[in-house]
Amino acid sequence: MNDDASEDPTRPLPTVAPSLTARTARGFAWVFTGSVGQAVLQIVATVVLARLLTPDEFGSVAAALLVVGLTQLVTQLGVAAALVHRAELTDGDVAAAFWFSMTLSVVMAALLAGFATALNPLVGLPADSDLIPLLSLSLLFAGAIAVPTGLLQRELRFRPMATVDLLAAGPALIGVSVVLALLGFGAAALAWAEVAAALVKAVGYLALTRPHVRLDRRAWDRLRPMLNFGSGYSLTQLGNWFALNADNLVVANVLGTAPLGVYTRAYNLLNEPANVIGGAADKALFPAMARVREDGARLRAAYVRTASLVALVTVPAAVLLFVLAPEVVHVLLGTQWDAVVLPVQVFALVLLPRTSYKISTSLTRATGAVYRAAWRQWLYAAEVVAFTLVGAHWWGVDGVAVGASVAIVLHFLVMLHFSARVSPGLMGAVLAMYVKHLPALVVVALATWGAAAAVRPVGSDLLTLAVGALAAAIGAVASLAVLRKRFTAELAVVRTLAPA
Repeated sequence: MNDDASEDPTRPLPTVAPSLTARTARGFAWVFTGSVGQAVLQIVATVVLARLLTPDEFGSVAAALLVVGLTQLVTQLGVAAALVHRAELTDGDVAAAFWFSMTLSVVMAALLAGFATALNPLVGLPADSDLIPLLSLSLLFAGAIAVPTGLLQRELRFRPMATVDLLAAGPALIGVSVVLALLGFGAAALAWAEVAAALVKAVGYLALTRPHVRLDRRAWDRLRPMLNFGSGYSLTQLGNWFALNADNLVVANVLGTAPLGVYTRAYNLLNEPANVIGGAADKALFPAMARVREDGARLRAAYVRTASLVALVTVPAAVLLFVLAPEVVHVLLGTQWDAVVLPVQVFALVLLPRTSYKISTSLTRATGAVYRAAWRQWLYAAEVVAFTLVGAHWWGVDGVAVGASVAIVLHFLVMLHFSARVSPGLMGAVLAMYVKHLPALVVVALATWGAAAAVRPVGSDLLTLAVGALAAAIGAVASLAVLRKRFTAELAVVRTLAPA
């Protein structure tokens, strides 16, 4: 790692190699496009499902997914990330990783189904609920997805990944859930949809990569170095999982499945833009950063520019969610979900740090610092548990949202400080970059609030939402046009998306 302390932290950021910048930017664009497509489909499904299913049914599936999601992390042991991180990769490496992932997935799926009656009460479900056994089927397909995911990311093949993800999110996840909900399947409609989506993704990714699956005598020797990296990465991912789901566990056990249904609807309205923006950046950045992991200056440049691009998209989205939360909830979920409004506004305030800490996660994996990052994720999980327990005790679901938001901000700062180790001056450069976004934030906030205040007396939620969104878009574009000299580097990256 290039950590030369004599480097001047005030000098201009170096230029990332054009070929890598272009490939990363285009990769981000494809992942972002796919994520936006999934988000749009998810919004359509949310509008329909919120009127077909009850908060308790949503909460029951969310509770079962807590168990299945945790098990899935354990079964994969960072296999995909290890494949991306390896400097050289052979067919033997791929085969060893594939069969390890498949074997562990089958074993864990069987254990999950067999011990469901004991696991159900731990997440607030009746002992005889069949949701966990049903969802355990998705683990079999998750095992088949791990290696193809790593291969596709390693090769920066984000366009075909986005296509498969859209098919999994559209006809599978959303189509199946809506059809079965209309047929009266209740909570099982959501569970079967998760299984269908996992199946489509497994078939699609395997068809794209056709991974080598013939084992040789050196399989274990090939697997050990990957598991060494993957285990550290998994510790980080497990900590992150607990951090992201500890609030759900608190709500399920302290408040019940119906409040969990309300809370997850609010959190998902934050999670969709966070996954669209931050998730796309993470998928595209990790393989790119892994290629230049020994060059601190280039890592610093990539980090700051990506964080700025993320802020350009996230700030208007956060303003929209905060100002127009009542209209967003009424239009998407219906007036019977008014309890979701305040948690949505709380989460909107932390959308930027919630999205941006994913960039630090990419940098951590790319530089191999997975074990040092692991305890920071577990610290984050502990903060979520502590703050949400206090919040749940005093203010119910609203208090849980406040507690989770405080933990998000603290984790963002911790990960930013940790990321600064790659190059002197990174933390100061990132904070200075956020300051230059403040004028645009003020303009977008005033434009959105003014438009909403003017239209709300008409009494149409849809009209208020449309006018407010238009005002926010105009404010964002106008701010960028006026302040374009401040965003020269960001606009240069965007121009790499244009056809050659």
